[in-house]
Amino acid sequence: MKRGRQITAMVSANHMYFEYVTNFLQDVDSKSNTHMVVEFDKNTTRFKVEKMVNPREVRPLEKFVVRLDERWCDCGKFQKVHLPCSHVISACKHAHHNFSMYISPHYRLDVIMKVYDNLFGELRHEKY
Repeated sequence: MKRGRQITAMVSANHMYFEYVTNFLQDVDSKSNTHMVVEFDKNTTRFKVEKMVNPREVRPLEKFVVRLDERWCDCGKFQKVHLPCSHVISACKHAHHNFSMYISPHYRLDVIMKVYDNLFGELRHEKY
């Protein structure tokens, strides 16, 4: 019940997600600024995204394939947590898509709030 009231208050304050989801999205959005789309196919929404190299780091250039229509990224984070990773956000920016359409509805507070709509009444102890 306490959690239900908390979620109701957050929805009333026009929050769409829990704070940890908002923080996660801000972090990956920031990381996406260090990526560059090098190939894309508008018909299949397939992108090749490269992490730009930091001159101080001696690491090979990383490339990731993003398939927006399949909700897929080579890094695996997109499929695992059902939230866009930095590569997906980079692809969305390139295609002028709103990346929020790739956030699973299960993270939305209005969806979570429905869990608390039909709480069970008191269960009485009965002899079997």
